[in-house]
Amino acid sequence: MDRNFRLKGWKALIWSITFLFVVYDGWVIFQHRVAIAQALSDTWLCAILLLSYILCRCFAPRYPSKPLLIILLLGVSGIQLNYLLWRLDNTLVLNWTDGWFSLGLFAYEVLRAFNAWLNNGLLIAATQRSPEADAYSYSVRTGDYRPIVDIFIPSYNESVDVLRRSLIGCRAMKYPRESKRIWLLDDGDRPEMEQLAQDLRCNYLARPEHHHAKAGNLNYALQQTDGEIVVVFDADFVPLNLFLERTLGFFHHSQKMAMVVTPQHFYNPEPPQKNLGTRFIPGDLVHFYHLVQPSRDAANAVICSGSSIVYRRSALEAIGGIPTDSIVEDYITGMKLQARGFKTAYLNEVLSVGSAANTIDEYIKQRSRWAEGTLATATNHYNPLGLKGLTLLQRCIYLSGTLSWLEEILKLLSYTAPILYFLCGIQGLQLSFDQAALLGLYSYGLILITQSWTRGSLLLTSLHNLLQGFHIFRVALNLFVLPKHQIKFKVTDKALADYQTRLHTKTMAHVFGLLGLTLVAILSGIQQGRALEHGTGFLYLFWAQVNAMLLATAIVAGASTPRDRGYPRVKCQVKCRITRDDGRQGTGTIVNISEAGAGIQLDQPMDLQRHEPIYLEMPEIRIRLHAEVRHPDKIIGCLFVDPDFKTLWKLVNFSYCRAEHWSIPPLGTEWNTIRAIIAGLYQLHPFYRRR
Repeated sequence: MDRNFRLKGWKALIWSITFLFVVYDGWVIFQHRVAIAQALSDTWLCAILLLSYILCRCFAPRYPSKPLLIILLLGVSGIQLNYLLWRLDNTLVLNWTDGWFSLGLFAYEVLRAFNAWLNNGLLIAATQRSPEADAYSYSVRTGDYRPIVDIFIPSYNESVDVLRRSLIGCRAMKYPRESKRIWLLDDGDRPEMEQLAQDLRCNYLARPEHHHAKAGNLNYALQQTDGEIVVVFDADFVPLNLFLERTLGFFHHSQKMAMVVTPQHFYNPEPPQKNLGTRFIPGDLVHFYHLVQPSRDAANAVICSGSSIVYRRSALEAIGGIPTDSIVEDYITGMKLQARGFKTAYLNEVLSVGSAANTIDEYIKQRSRWAEGTLATATNHYNPLGLKGLTLLQRCIYLSGTLSWLEEILKLLSYTAPILYFLCGIQGLQLSFDQAALLGLYSYGLILITQSWTRGSLLLTSLHNLLQGFHIFRVALNLFVLPKHQIKFKVTDKALADYQTRLHTKTMAHVFGLLGLTLVAILSGIQQGRALEHGTGFLYLFWAQVNAMLLATAIVAGASTPRDRGYPRVKCQVKCRITRDDGRQGTGTIVNISEAGAGIQLDQPMDLQRHEPIYLEMPEIRIRLHAEVRHPDKIIGCLFVDPDFKTLWKLVNFSYCRAEHWSIPPLGTEWNTIRAIIAGLYQLHPFYRRR
């Protein structure tokens, strides 16, 4: 049977189940119409205000101005406090069988509110350091400030192609060659890497012993070098040409400046982003790098994220180098620098691009490692509440970061609540169709809409939580309950090529299990008729239906699908000339390019054939090379054939190192997340084979 035909059957089943849910819910609401109408008649003003706000939110600018933001956040904080009081007074179920679960759900909401209040306060004071970078870069460009810069690229198992791209990017940065020293720190002792460094006229360094992973590798390099400034790039990251010009001036302006952090931006989509529609939703780190980090910067509490970081060597020496007793050595490095009274800065500009985890296994492995390292600070000498030198505000901010991982764990309770209610009779909250209940729900809706406006899509956050929450719980369990049973982590494999479609059943087992139990709970709830009896039953039924949709979407989001090239393409607009073997020529525009190939939009049809050899000229970037047609479609796909070193250098420099090719992505919106869910779950686009 044709695979696409089977997928059409699955689509029909998903749409049919959704239609039955909607019909049944409508019938239940009709049965409760009298009680609902009475409650609405008493709360009509709140309903109108909520509807008005939703409409304003749909047509307002993407982000509010600073005065409006202050008013908005203060108002929402008050509403959130009132909502928690309503939850405390009206919805808790305090008996021996239900009390523990009811209090657990309430604790999750209190923790979420605490983090929201702290983050909202920081959001008001968020920094924007681009004007400072504009002013400070003058001294770097003119040579008034020209320190010796050691650029470290630690490597363990990355391929030659990946490292070649990174080394070329480092060589291409605008900074005098005599003041810039590039070091390939090879922890794999590979002869091919030594040869690569030699070919690219970079320094090669391999230490005699390989203790303490990346931290040990960096510390060894610090001992072998003496540059005033140290820059660290992960092996898969390529700096833009302006990286040093935009960052070094901060150290000239302030002698107390110890670290400048820049965001990590990725040239390939993560699994959830890829499978649910790259054109709809951003990666899950966009919120962290472009909202959380500028907010933390206002309190000198920016997180050191490991790659695309600039340090002052003397500051690193003052704290004893990179800490080796944590798996999040970068996080601890930043915190120790701040505790010693040094200044740190966050420059929210895309100044480098790297590779994101390409499969859900690697994605989860990476997040679990971050969670373990951060949560471990609660039990060791890096606990921010006890680390000497941090201010009270810095302690609270770092504590909030730790608690955010616990929030990820507690959020899982919301997916088990309907299951426990319908299958075990455990009730986490109670609700009726009355005025108090509707006022509480209006408050909750207003809070969600406002948080979506200021912090990005909450639906998207829920999907990410479903993928990683259970694994973070497992990490916390091993850390706090079974400390002798440690999870072994390996270096994240970021290889891009992946041409198989498959579901990662082991990694996603908890999602499959929750989805199956949720569907059983829904059928049980319908059979029991509890939704017809009272508001609490209907709330749990609707809750279970939303959970089922999110769980099914998470399964699609975590699949492996054949969507990536081994060499990521960058969008561009470059005029080109095509010459065939018989001398005939045509013109077109390069619309995407990498060091391995390009996509061409022809000005006039040329009837090119698959595997046909062509010569491709790009006068704007002075490149002429041999290529082979691979996909003679509307956009002609071609692969370059044996480009020489000079041409390869130009291709990498043009593709990855130009600022005009990259921009800060917008935060995810609820509307775009809904569109992504429709594309992923209801259309199953990731699973269809391309014809």
